Amino acid sequence: MKNQFIALLTTGMLLSSVTALPPAFAADQVKPAPAATTIPDWVPRTFSSVLEFRNTYGATHIEDGFICVVSKFQAEKLSDNEPRGMLRYDTIATDESVKTLMHRPYSSIESQYYYDVAVFDPQQAGDFDIAVVDTFVEEKDPDLRYGHAISRYSFSAKSDTDITETDIYSWLPDCKKEFSEYTNKNTYLSVKDNYVVFGLSHNAGTAYNWTLKDGGKECFELEAVSDCSPVSDVPLDGGQINKIYVYKAVKDGYDKISYEFGPIYDTNAEDKTTLLADCAVINNAQTVLLSGNMRFTIVDYDTGEPIAFTEGDDPVIWSNVRYDTPEGSLTQDSQPMRFLTNPVIDKSAGLHLDADYFSFGLSCPPKGYSLPETDGSTPGYYNGNVIPEDYMTVTKYENKTADVVFRLKKSSAVSKKITKITFYDKDTGELIDIPEGNTFLLKCTSGEPSTGEIYDIESNPCTIDSVNVFEKSCSYSFHSDETWGGYDYLEFEIISESTDNVELKCRMKWVPYGDANGDGLSSISDLVFMQKWLLGMADTELSDLKAVDFCRDNIIDVFDLIRMRKHILRSINLPVAVNINIKDGDEGTDKTWKVYQNGDNYILYYDEKRTDMDIEPLMLPISEQDYRRIMAQDYELLINNTLHVTIPVLSSIQQDTVLTYADGSQRRTSANMASIFIKLENLKEKYLSNNNTYVVPERFTTNAAPLWVMVNDLKFYLGPDESYKSVDKIPSGTVLWELGCQNDDNVWLFTKFNGQYGWIKTVEDDNDTVTYYFPEFVDKPVIYLYPEEKTDVHVELELTESELSTTYPRYNNGWDVVAYPDGKLLNKADGTHHNYLFWDAANSRTKFDFSKGFCVAGADTESFLKEKLTYMGLTEEEMNEFIVYWLPRMEHNKYNLISFQGDAYTNSAKLSITPSPDSICRIFMTYIPLENALDIEPQQLESFERNGFTVVEWGGSELRPHNA
Repeated sequence: MKNQFIALLTTGMLLSSVTALPPAFAADQVKPAPAATTIPDWVPRTFSSVLEFRNTYGATHIEDGFICVVSKFQAEKLSDNEPRGMLRYDTIATDESVKTLMHRPYSSIESQYYYDVAVFDPQQAGDFDIAVVDTFVEEKDPDLRYGHAISRYSFSAKSDTDITETDIYSWLPDCKKEFSEYTNKNTYLSVKDNYVVFGLSHNAGTAYNWTLKDGGKECFELEAVSDCSPVSDVPLDGGQINKIYVYKAVKDGYDKISYEFGPIYDTNAEDKTTLLADCAVINNAQTVLLSGNMRFTIVDYDTGEPIAFTEGDDPVIWSNVRYDTPEGSLTQDSQPMRFLTNPVIDKSAGLHLDADYFSFGLSCPPKGYSLPETDGSTPGYYNGNVIPEDYMTVTKYENKTADVVFRLKKSSAVSKKITKITFYDKDTGELIDIPEGNTFLLKCTSGEPSTGEIYDIESNPCTIDSVNVFEKSCSYSFHSDETWGGYDYLEFEIISESTDNVELKCRMKWVPYGDANGDGLSSISDLVFMQKWLLGMADTELSDLKAVDFCRDNIIDVFDLIRMRKHILRSINLPVAVNINIKDGDEGTDKTWKVYQNGDNYILYYDEKRTDMDIEPLMLPISEQDYRRIMAQDYELLINNTLHVTIPVLSSIQQDTVLTYADGSQRRTSANMASIFIKLENLKEKYLSNNNTYVVPERFTTNAAPLWVMVNDLKFYLGPDESYKSVDKIPSGTVLWELGCQNDDNVWLFTKFNGQYGWIKTVEDDNDTVTYYFPEFVDKPVIYLYPEEKTDVHVELELTESELSTTYPRYNNGWDVVAYPDGKLLNKADGTHHNYLFWDAANSRTKFDFSKGFCVAGADTESFLKEKLTYMGLTEEEMNEFIVYWLPRMEHNKYNLISFQGDAYTNSAKLSITPSPDSICRIFMTYIPLENALDIEPQQLESFERNGFTVVEWGGSELRPHNA
C-alpha cells in the first residue's frame, strides 16, 4: 500500500528478518512540540509530501523561523548483533537552546528508501549545527559534539525569523529543482569561491555516462558529491541522474579537472565530449581562475588592502579588443564591467590576452581615491604596457587568465592638481543650476581606440581632481536626468592654466524639448496641446512647464507659444535621414553614421574603415523616440557655427554631412557635427549594451535543450548567415542552450554566449561535420512486425540527427528476422526469439516541434496515455508496454508538456522495411517536465487502421526544461 506509515511497538513484536526501515524503530519517535508552538503547514507529513520536499528543497529548508531537515536512508536488514527496539538514526541540534518540535520517519512498502523528518525552532541568537548521527556507532570524542555524524548542517540565527544556513549546502544544490536552477544560472562548469563545481547529468538505463578523466590531484581535493536526482516512491527503470561534484583548491598552481561524456562500454569512442576545468589556483588556494577568467582588484596604494566600497561607488572596467585576420580585422565593442564586489572576476576577458590589440583600465574610482595623472594618455593597460607603471600589476597565467590589481592613491595623498569649471548659460550669461541626480560631463578622445571619461558635476562652479579635463582634441557633452530639456553646444574658454591648476569657463545653450503632452516627442500635437492649455480647456495639463518655457522667464504665456510655434514649424521640415562621415588622415580612419527610417523600423547604421583593416558595419534597430530626437537637432545652428570649439577643425580631419528630407531633396555641409556624432556614438553604445544587434529567430524553442560544443573556436554570429558579423569564438566543451531557429533551416541555431545573443552554425563547411550535440536520448523505440503469414523481413534504420546507441537483437546493417502473424520474431543471426526490435539513440540533434500538444498533470498521465494511445491505434498489449515504460518517469512530475512528433521524428529516423508494409504506425512521444501548467494549442491526432502487413513502432524522449 503506497504512502503507508508503519509503526511497530518494540515489545513482543521483533522479527528475525526485521529491516532498518521505520518498523525496526520505536513507535513513531515523535517528539511533541510545546503547546504554544504550531508546526507550519509546509512541513511534510506524508510520504508523498516528503518526496516532494526532497525534490524541491533537498535535505534542509528554512522558513517562518523554523528549520526542517529531511534525511534519506537505505532500507536494509539488521544483522543479528545490531540492537533492536531503538532509533538507529537521530537528528540532533548541538545547542540545547534549539528545540526539537518534530521527529518522525516515513516510508512506503514499494520504496527501497525511508526518510527521517525533523523540525527545529531556535530559541536564541547564535551559531549551531544540526547533526544526523548513527546511534549504533559510539562517539569517540564527546567534546566534538557528534563528531561521528554522517551528515552535519551549520546555521546562524540572528533573530526568531532571521536564520541562515552557513555550510556548503547554503549554495550547493542537493535536489532536482536546485540542480536545475544552479546549472541554468552557472552552466555545468563553474567556480564558487575556491571550489570548482561540475553539474553532470545523464539518462539512466543508457550506455552513456560521465567518467572522470583528470582528477586535479596536484591542487584540488574532492570536497563533496551531491546527488540531485529526483526521488520517487518506487524504483525507476531509467530517468534523469543529476550529480554535483565539488573540488576544493588546496594549493596554488596549475591543474586540470575534466569529465568525459560518452559510451561507457567503449573507452576509445571518438564521439566523446569533454567538460574541462583548466585552472590557475592563486591567493593561497583561495581563488580559482578558469581559462579565460580575469580577476580585478582595487587596492589602497599604501596599504595594499582591497578598498571597501561605500554607497554611491560605481567603479567600472573599460576595454578595447581587436583581432587581425586574413579576412580583415574584428574590433569588439566591450561593455564596461562594473565592480559589484571587490575583487570581481570577468569570466571571459582573459580570452583576449592574446588579441592583436587589448587595452583596459579603470573608470569612476571609489570616493576618496583618484586615478593617476599622466601626460595625456588615459591610465590603463595597452597591449602589455601599463601607463603609468605603478598604476597596476598584471600577472598572467598559462591558462589564459590574469590577476589584475589597480593601485589607487587617496585623493589627499595626491598633490592637488585640479580643474575648476564654471558653467554659464549661453543665452542669459547666468550661472547654471546643477540639478540633483545623475549629472556629469562626458569626455571622449578622438584617437584609436576611442576612450571616455566621466566627471561627476555636483555643483557650479565645480572642482575636478585632474588638470587633464580639457583637451582640444577631445569632444564633450553635458548630461543630466532632466526630461524637459538639456544643455548642449559646449564652448570652453581657458581662464588660467598652471602645472597644478586649470580654470575653465564653459558656456552652454539651453534647449527645451517642447514636449507639452509628455509623449517623449516634439511635434504639432504638442503645439495644439499648448494652445488648449493656454485657453484653459479641460483635460489639458502640461507634462512639465520647463519643457515649454522658450522665453526662459518662468512664465508660460502666449510668447512661449509663439516661440514654440516657430520651433515646431521649423521642425516640420526636419530631415528624415542623417548621414555623417568623418575622415581622419592622421589616424587612417573613415567613420560613417546613418540614421534613417525603413518602413516601420528606425535604423542606426555605423561603419568604420581603417587603412589597415575593414570592420563589419553595424545595423541597429532604435526606437522612434531616439530617431526623432536625432532628426530634431538644430542643424541650422551647427551649420552657421562652423568654428565651434568642441573639436577644432584640423587639416587631417574632414567632415561631410548629408541631410535628406521627405521630398527627396538633400543638403550637404562640411560643418562641424561633433555634438551630433557624440549623440550617435552614445546611441550606438546604448543599443549595443541592450544586445539589440542580433537577428531575432523566426521560431523560439520552448524546450530550450542544453548542448555541448564539439569543435574549437566555433564562430558566433549576429545572424543566421556567414555574411553577418562574427562577434566571438566559442571553445570546445562549452555548454550552450538552444533558444531558437529559423523556419525550414537546420543549419543555424540561435543561442546565448557570454551575455550576447547570436547564432552558431551546426555543421562545418563540409556540411557533414557536426559542431555540437545534445545530451538527449531517443528512448526505447520498439518495432512490432505483423505480417499476414510467416515472412522473411529485413529492417533498416537511418538516423540523420542522432547516433545509434543500443540495439536488441544486435543491429548489423539492419535486422533480418522471420516474422509471424502474432508478432513473434525469430532473429536469423543467432536464432533468438523476440516480441519486438529494440533500439535507442544518443546525441539527438532533432528540433522537436512543441507548437501544439497537451499540458497534463502528472497524476493524470495514466488516463491521458490510455485515451490517446487507444485512439492512435495501439493494441492493449502494445499500450501496456508503452505505459509501463513511461508512466514511472512522468506521473511524479507536477505537469508534463506532451507532444506526439510527426515529420520531425520520422525524417530523422527513417525506416526501410522489405517487403514494404501495407500499413505503418509510428508513435513518438516527447515531453518536458514542468513545475507550472501552461497553455498550448491542442494537438490533433490521427487514428490508425491496420491493413495487411502492419508495422507498429513506439518510442519517446524526455527533454529538459529551460525557461519553457
